[in-house]
Amino acid sequence: MSTRPSGVLALGLTLSLVLGGCGGPGSSPAPADAPGRSPAAAPGSSPGAPPGTATAPTDAPALPRVSLDLSGDLQRVLDTRAAAVLAGDRAAFLRGLTRSPGLRVTEGGYFDNLAQLPVSVFSYRLVPSSLVRTGDAYSAVVEVTLQLTPYDVTPVRTIDRFRFVPAGATSYRISSTTDTRWEAAHLGVQQPWDTEPVRVREGLGVLGVFDTADRREAAGIVASVERGVTDVAARVPYSEWGSRAVVYVLSDPRFLAGFDDLPGGDPEALDGVAFTVPGRDDGTIASTRFALSPDLLPAVSARRVDPEVDRLVRHELVHVALAEHDDAAPVWLREGLAEWVSVQALPPDRRDVPDRALAAAADIDEMPSDASFNDDDAAVHYALAWWVCEWLAQTYGPDAPWTVLDTFATRAGDDPRDVVRDLLGLSVDQLARRGAALMASTYAAPTPAPNQVPSTPSSDATDEG
Repeated sequence: MSTRPSGVLALGLTLSLVLGGCGGPGSSPAPADAPGRSPAAAPGSSPGAPPGTATAPTDAPALPRVSLDLSGDLQRVLDTRAAAVLAGDRAAFLRGLTRSPGLRVTEGGYFDNLAQLPVSVFSYRLVPSSLVRTGDAYSAVVEVTLQLTPYDVTPVRTIDRFRFVPAGATSYRISSTTDTRWEAAHLGVQQPWDTEPVRVREGLGVLGVFDTADRREAAGIVASVERGVTDVAARVPYSEWGSRAVVYVLSDPRFLAGFDDLPGGDPEALDGVAFTVPGRDDGTIASTRFALSPDLLPAVSARRVDPEVDRLVRHELVHVALAEHDDAAPVWLREGLAEWVSVQALPPDRRDVPDRALAAAADIDEMPSDASFNDDDAAVHYALAWWVCEWLAQTYGPDAPWTVLDTFATRAGDDPRDVVRDLLGLSVDQLARRGAALMASTYAAPTPAPNQVPSTPSSDATDEG
């Protein structure tokens, strides 16, 4: 089962929403200096302090002299950190941190993750209006900009909350990059390199991100995606995706669990899912990526081809290739196209349909709705959607399914039932019945030949009566 959630990655939250939860009443203070990207909470601001300020306890050390351009001082710390990432300078990256051993270990792991990625743009921007002082430390919202080249068409902007502590008269170091309570309220899905150690493997037009896969398994997945990219690029009539793809195979379920509308709601029950990564607040999509279940890893290796894994990969790659072309299309068309294209590389006798779908074909009377498509009858719905596209191709020609998709794009916002009726002269449910009938007739068992009557004995045979 597979689908492409739409707009589920909350990576491009508007700044106004972000700042609404920072520094004002009800906002949680930044965590104290502690190991990792999940430090413990720090003491809060003193009661009665004006928004955005905090008074130090009477036994606290004297505060450092604050320059007239505090935000500029903190921004320089961030600029040095970003320059270290782009230069691959791990030592310079760690010099911007406090001496907490745990923090240095986890932030060093974060740097190692980034060092494996094809990062062409990386920067931080401190939001001055979000600054909050807690004791001798300052917390602020930081906008992170990252672009993977050539896989992202535009930089991806995300947000985080950093904590800074004095390191001299007007110099500062980072003591935390994590505020668990604030992140729970403001962040959506975080990329795997932000949360766990990853191993990155790149192929021809393929970027693979893994956590527990061994070398042969990772190579097998990348090879499968390379084959799929070649096949899908030859069949899907859109070129904006550039015949490139980013694939995740993660045993840690946190990434998929972060999706709001994950089909079925169980990340461990999915074989694959495609998703969009917003680039900016204006709704621009930086990339469409996909994730595969780690359960598929044993089926692949550097020298082994698994037809079922390849078919699933082609399905997900169709979603990547379609990108925003199918935004206005109903789910049955999105998934039908992905299934239809995924089987074209197989000989007809290898294009399997679930027995459950064939058993249900005779009773199919309507097209599944978007809301019910991934319910308990999802296997039937996917097969039906595929054969609706097959019926379109066999009836009107191989370009017909794409013509239907393009029509939905030009009539975005119209009732899908009206679009189908105006284009085909059929209702959506009539279209479903035709697809089901074609599926049933294609896989119907052949009628056995009648028994042959024995030939009449020759004239010289003796008739025993």
